[in-house]
Amino acid sequence: LDRPPRLLLQPPLIAMKVFGVAILAFGLRSAAAAFEPCKAQDAFDIMMCKSHMCVDCALEWCMKACQELQEKNPECRCAEWPETRKTYSGGDFEGKGKVGDVGDYSKGTAL
Repeated sequence: LDRPPRLLLQPPLIAMKVFGVAILAFGLRSAAAAFEPCKAQDAFDIMMCKSHMCVDCALEWCMKACQELQEKNPECRCAEWPETRKTYSGGDFEGKGKVGDVGDYSKGTAL
């Protein structure tokens, strides 16, 4: 049985492992860099990300109040938002596309 020396088979295997670890490390770094909390993140989470007002409410008052909150905290965003959504108004929310709370204009297709 003529077998090639074991050392000849290992360098490509080691190179593949190093490459795999490098890809994994890069992927984890990219995922971790996706969300960075702002200075007021705890308060912003309570008022914006977890509140009925900014998550489920379809009234015009709620929409305006959440937009004002975002204006006061332009560097803040919710961790649950997709990476492409940078602000409250930049994504989908209850009531988006509606003009008012009552009457014909409140019966749009946004809900």
